[in-house]
Amino acid sequence: MTNKKKAVIAISAVLAFIILAVCITVPCLYENGLLGDIHPMKKAKDGQVRVACVGDSLTYGLGVEHWTKNNYPARLGGMLGGGYCVNNFGYSGRTASPEGDRPYIAEKLYKDSLSFAPEIVVIMLGSNDSKDGNWKGKDKYIEHYVNIINSYLALDSVREVYIMTPSPVWTVKGEEPYGISPEVISDQIVPAVEEIAERLNLKLIDLYSIFEDKPHLFKDGAHPNAEGAGMIASAVYDAITA
Repeated sequence: MTNKKKAVIAISAVLAFIILAVCITVPCLYENGLLGDIHPMKKAKDGQVRVACVGDSLTYGLGVEHWTKNNYPARLGGMLGGGYCVNNFGYSGRTASPEGDRPYIAEKLYKDSLSFAPEIVVIMLGSNDSKDGNWKGKDKYIEHYVNIINSYLALDSVREVYIMTPSPVWTVKGEEPYGISPEVISDQIVPAVEEIAERLNLKLIDLYSIFEDKPHLFKDGAHPNAEGAGMIASAVYDAITA
């Protein structure tokens, strides 16, 4: 066998190995909520109530085991049944602030959520705003968040908007997970969300209280596991069907 043929065989073997690794790794990452740039959407059928779940990685379901069926919007859709079309518009790492490192409103996904013409919007943004460099104070956060919410309230299709407080965050080995500040969330963002709910007459879902004594449901200190995602879905379901 010539050296050229040996080289071709070696290159082919390497390429085959890479393709196999990708075929195994990518579905595994996706199934565990680790590919936050992929956002599959359902098309609403005639007569279905359209529900848009808007937010960051807490909505997307970062790290949730068996993500396709266990992220909270997916669980919510199962609870609400066939009369509803629930889509997950969560995008990991995004901020309410347009001045943040990754503004939610700068993403096509935000525009898609508006184009979806939702009748019900469930929104939760703020965890990433708490990071150093993103946090500009409570008043700025409220101003920016209200602007986003008003963009949904301005839609003719929208009849209900629910706003959720972020869940608590716990330090891991003395470090703030992903740079998210537990103190900013508890002392400033949660009260700000409560103020927004009152100002805009929105229905409030207090995730902070739900998870305040449940750090065991957060394996990385910031993101609920599958059980926690189910609890979020239950809280939203209870609010919508109350």
